[in-house]
Amino acid sequence: MPLNEKQYSYYNSCRKLRGRDSYPKCHCHHCNKESKRIYEGNKNSTSNTNTFNPIFNPSITINISPEYTPPPIGVETVQYLALAEEGKKVYTNEDALKQYGSSDILDPDNVSTLNLFVNGVLQPPSIYSVEEGILHLESSDLPPKDAPITLLFVTVKG
Repeated sequence: MPLNEKQYSYYNSCRKLRGRDSYPKCHCHHCNKESKRIYEGNKNSTSNTNTFNPIFNPSITINISPEYTPPPIGVETVQYLALAEEGKKVYTNEDALKQYGSSDILDPDNVSTLNLFVNGVLQPPSIYSVEEGILHLESSDLPPKDAPITLLFVTVKG
């Protein structure tokens, strides 16, 4: 739609005074159109819309009965330490490294669980067996000489 002379001169002077930017309090066609474009562009833009509305409602329920206090649970760990010898499959309490605080090989029936580590790697129970005082390595793949052998005993008390 063409501008009349008065509108054109107002529009032109607005542009000269303010460059191409619209002036918020100006009511010329250019400024109105520009402010409307900016307002509606922002209103409909998804980049300016905050759609992240997290719901944070943590709740922890702890039922405590004043009449009952559970007994404390204790865990005891001891370890048997030895160094592997070439071709050796059976280790006993005599092979223990007592200078490093090694215990004897405990009876597996008197502990909660036990784990064997050879050279720092946990071994599957299928390749060893334990009796009181004796560790049997049942794998054909034996540890290298001087590899650390750690038999960890864990007993849960309570």
